[in-house]
Parts: sequence; structure tokens; C-alpha cells
Amino acid sequence: MRRTNLPSRAAARSALAGALILVLVGAASAARKPHWTWRSLHRPLHIPQLEPGASCPLSPKTRVDLGQEGVRALPGRGPAYPNFVDRGQTLEFVYPPLPRQTDFYGSGWSGNKVLWWVSGRYHGPVLIRGRQLDGPHLLRFEVGNPPPTEMRIRPGPGRGYPPSKGARDHPSYTRVEAAGCYGYQIDGIGFSRVIVFRAVQVAPPPEP
Repeated sequence: MRRTNLPSRAAARSALAGALILVLVGAASAARKPHWTWRSLHRPLHIPQLEPGASCPLSPKTRVDLGQEGVRALPGRGPAYPNFVDRGQTLEFVYPPLPRQTDFYGSGWSGNKVLWWVSGRYHGPVLIRGRQLDGPHLLRFEVGNPPPTEMRIRPGPGRGYPPSKGARDHPSYTRVEAAGCYGYQIDGIGFSRVIVFRAVQVAPPPEP
């Protein structure tokens, strides 16, 4: 009796070849993806040092397309950019932290909000650390006692449509102990940048 439901040898060979091509293409694509860990982004700090009292070399601003957020002038060359409260290049802070600053009080570290943007052209991880250029102080981030010495922005697509072209935002705190000239070091896959800004102590706002 003739069996008509079995594939021919030619068809079987064709299916096997197609499967092999898919496996090879998938392996090649995986090989092209850069491998990284947070530890691998811990490059040595290359933030310059200045003599006390020297002029602070603020990083120039770049016009950045943030997708649905529009075009903004932000400091640095990207792909990650800090956006300070006053949208300038100055971090204003009250010292010592006030009791009503519940995220800061009792830690010895003051600071202020900084909204970070990551351009839609980069979907990888971002590691942010920093220190003072004209003195011995470090930067710290977020909350804690003491606050962490680094901030991590995890990889992923941006917001808006299409997500592949939208920018990512990351609300955060930058923490300082003293006024001065500071630098962020921003490390990601294939780049390491420094953005210089000024931290200025201001008078406490009036009680609400």
C-alpha cells in the first residue's frame, strides 16, 4: 500500500536547511549584542580636578530631540542629560537639610531634584557617578543614610510613539555636602562622558 502522507526527501532537506539558517541567523544576532554588567560600566573616574577658586567649566548645552517632549537645550553631549530644577546648569540646595526635607534630614547630605533624560537613540544602561572638581567631596544620589554613591538607569525603550524613538526620563535626587564645581561621569555601552555643573547653597524657603 502506498503512503501518501509522508514528505518527500527533497521537502525534508529543504525544511532542515531552513531551520539551520534560522538557528545561524539567531546565533549571529545574539553574538552582535554587546554583553555588559553594571560592574563592567565601572570605568575609572576621569573627572578633571581644579584648584580651589578656579572658574567652573560648565558643560555647554546641546539641543536634544526628546520625542513627544519636544526639543530642549540640555547640558552635555548625551545620550544621557541632566535637567535641573531651574533648567540651567546649577544645583541649588539648602544646608543643613531641614526637618521638612524628609528624604534628606538626618543624613548630612542635602541636594535637589534632577530629572534625567536618555535620548531615544540609545536604549542601553546608564551608570552615573560623580565628584567635586575644586574640592574633596563626592556626589551621592537618591535617598539613604548615607545615600548611594551611584545611580543606575536600566535599559529599555523610551516613551511615546514609536517607543523606539522616544526618550526615557528618570526622576532622581543629586546629593551634595558642600557648594562647588562638580562633575557627573556618565557611563554606558560604548561611551563615557563628563558633565560639569555648579552646586550653590541657597537660603531656606519660608515656612509654608
